[in-house]
Amino acid sequence: MKVVILGGGFCGAWVAKKLDRLNDLDVVLVDTKDYFEYSPSIWKLLLDTRMYPKIIVPHTRYLKRTRIVTDPLIQVTPSFVQTKKEKIRFDYLVISTGIDYPIFLKDKQNVFTVKSGTEVMKYTKKVLAAKTILIIGGGVIGSEVAAELATHAPEKKIIVVHPHDRLLERNPPSVSRYAKKFLEGYGVQIIFDEKIVDHKKGVFLTSTNRRIKADLGIWCAGITCNPWFLKEFPAWIFTEKKSLKVNQYLQLEGYPHIYIGGDINDEDEEKTAAAADRQGIFIASNIPRMIAGKKLYKYAPIAFPMDISLGRYNGIITYSPFMIPGVISAIIKKLVEIIGIARL
Repeated sequence: MKVVILGGGFCGAWVAKKLDRLNDLDVVLVDTKDYFEYSPSIWKLLLDTRMYPKIIVPHTRYLKRTRIVTDPLIQVTPSFVQTKKEKIRFDYLVISTGIDYPIFLKDKQNVFTVKSGTEVMKYTKKVLAAKTILIIGGGVIGSEVAAELATHAPEKKIIVVHPHDRLLERNPPSVSRYAKKFLEGYGVQIIFDEKIVDHKKGVFLTSTNRRIKADLGIWCAGITCNPWFLKEFPAWIFTEKKSLKVNQYLQLEGYPHIYIGGDINDEDEEKTAAAADRQGIFIASNIPRMIAGKKLYKYAPIAFPMDISLGRYNGIITYSPFMIPGVISAIIKKLVEIIGIARL
């Protein structure tokens, strides 16, 4: 039996590692990179690229039998995956390709996202040289990026523009208040209830016509699902937001031999690394059961505590309606990072 896995992030890496141990399976991992990247720590690269080797794991370190393919993906059909160089047929497919972070500006010069380590490191020298940096979006990523810059580069002017009336609006108000007080204590300027709608030559325009001059813009506002490679599939497998519809077994609706894991599925739970990990372990458990004709496990979403970094030595652990702020959060976040990388 051949299993093809698309995407080597949290979910895909777990599926590959678990199935790699089964001698009766032919496993192929298709990924844009030949390594796993611990994405929750990418913001550390904004000021120091030397951190990068510490947050990546070559796929070959934890996969001994799995074939790793890094050719660009062209399309996926119900029976095969087409890359630039080959057609890979499969009996079972796992799609865990994640989500996109589109920048909704015409002029994207000196504007970037923290989606991947390689992209961030292209701008590290510019971040170090910049005097004013605009953070576009005050959710988890935007707040973590702002805190990293404010605490480790206090000489820079950091501005956050957020379209809501409080930071981290999906969390309890107490979390928002703590993050706001922390950031403002380090001199961060926060502008609420406005969006960045235009950019030209270092001047950013908000939805209220406010003009903000900044050397760099870090886009942390909004995500989108973009399974463009599934053009051979019927429209009804997609939600209005282009995520992929799954059943109680995390199988693609109408295609029981295709599993969807991580951020790209429409499962109603917070899209976190912990959730992607759990889905990966779940999928890796169900595929052998399906092959053996056994009853499949049913997936039940759960709420995970969230650990939000505020620099290297502060943060917030939140599990609604509770929160634990301070250095304990930072210590736990670091331990989770160490464990999350060492497990592979």
